[in-house]
Amino acid sequence: MSQTLRWGVLGCARIARTQVVPAILRCANASLQAVASREPAKLTEFASLFGKFAAHSSYQALLDDPAVDAVYLPLPNSLHREWAIRAMRCGKHVLCEKPLALNSAEAGEMIRTARECGVLLMEAFMYRYTDRVRQISRVLESGVLGEIRSVNSTFRFFLDRENTIKEKPELGGGALYDVGVYPLNLISLVTDAEPVSVAAECFKPAGVDINLSAVLRYESGLIASLHCGFNAFGRMHSEIIGSDGMLLAPDTFLNDAGQLSLHTKAGCELIPVAESDRYGEEIRDFSAAILEKRAPRLSLDESLRTMRTLDRILQSLQS
Repeated sequence: MSQTLRWGVLGCARIARTQVVPAILRCANASLQAVASREPAKLTEFASLFGKFAAHSSYQALLDDPAVDAVYLPLPNSLHREWAIRAMRCGKHVLCEKPLALNSAEAGEMIRTARECGVLLMEAFMYRYTDRVRQISRVLESGVLGEIRSVNSTFRFFLDRENTIKEKPELGGGALYDVGVYPLNLISLVTDAEPVSVAAECFKPAGVDINLSAVLRYESGLIASLHCGFNAFGRMHSEIIGSDGMLLAPDTFLNDAGQLSLHTKAGCELIPVAESDRYGEEIRDFSAAILEKRAPRLSLDESLRTMRTLDRILQSLQS
């Protein structure tokens, strides 16, 4: 393999068009090799935006393309398991949009396939590649907060587009799958553990949850809460509270410049956050991991642990 990873993209999803394909094009260790779509007009649009690539009229044709090393999978959530497994069985590495799957059973099957096929699979949580998360991790590692007792994280926005896949249960729609997995992933990052109890409530007027909250209790006594939704004014904020201090992280999952607020007995310290290229760093890291034969930043063990907690949130809603 050369020092440039050749990427194929399954589908012309909005996130591929606006974020991930441009990120591939600005990474020195990556190149856009192929795009697949069942709609010729979308391939034409991509060609006008991104230049030359191999255009495939089916997803399987792209997977059969020997010039493709890795696949970015932005398909609806309900299709992640099927097409990730197909790609890996064709020898392709897979960067799969979050959530990795609809449940831990699907995720486990995907992970086993990756290991059996000797390829890399990673869940595409791009926010983990921001300076904001680096600064959060630095504060946690410093121990200045003391024993962590509470984590509260929210990601919600008002969905004003009609007939999107976010509203279709058969495609894995709903607020938890779309934006709730971000707070859930952050809580997993902080706790590095699975909860001992889970309780959740949601508002589900037409097939998918549009307003959801969950409370997670951990063996240490830490209690975490996550909130997500499509039906209210936008809010993105997290707080991590310990015995000795509190860290406030506004715009938790964005890549723009800003600041964190660290509160201790000594007072309040404002920690600057630099603007980040979250999608570019994600593509660079995953490409380098393949080229250098090392693990990428996000582990499959963490993704599976998070999916098991997601299972319990869904089970709580049914009880």
